[in-house]
Amino acid sequence: MSRREDITCNIIDCLQNADNPRFGLVTRKNFDINQLSRQQYPAIYVVTADEERNDITMTGSNGRRQAELEIVLIAWVNGTNIDELRNDVIERIEEALAVDTSRGGSAKRTQVRNIAVDYDIVEPYGRVDVTVLVEYDYTRGNT
Repeated sequence: MSRREDITCNIIDCLQNADNPRFGLVTRKNFDINQLSRQQYPAIYVVTADEERNDITMTGSNGRRQAELEIVLIAWVNGTNIDELRNDVIERIEEALAVDTSRGGSAKRTQVRNIAVDYDIVEPYGRVDVTVLVEYDYTRGNT
């Protein structure tokens, strides 16, 4: 498995195992929010996004590279106090990811980079996109 995939799987596992309280659903499969039960909220759709890669060494096919991977966590909430629910899910995501910023040893650093609120969603739903930046090194051919 690639380092990129290892990191993404670690983030999913981290969020699925978070508690106090637990996330209702964490998945890489897109879903219809209208088909979810109330117990499945907050629901998080995990998407690997853009990545920047640069050479660390110039030694041909087995050179070292560094990468900055963006993973977008599309979080859905359901309830009456949407702004409070969005703020809560943002905090819970950040706290869960802070437990192991090395992503099980696959990364140098993990940080929440951006938070974008979707104001066009009508209550009782709310959506917030949390962009996570993960920095890691790898050997070319072992991404």
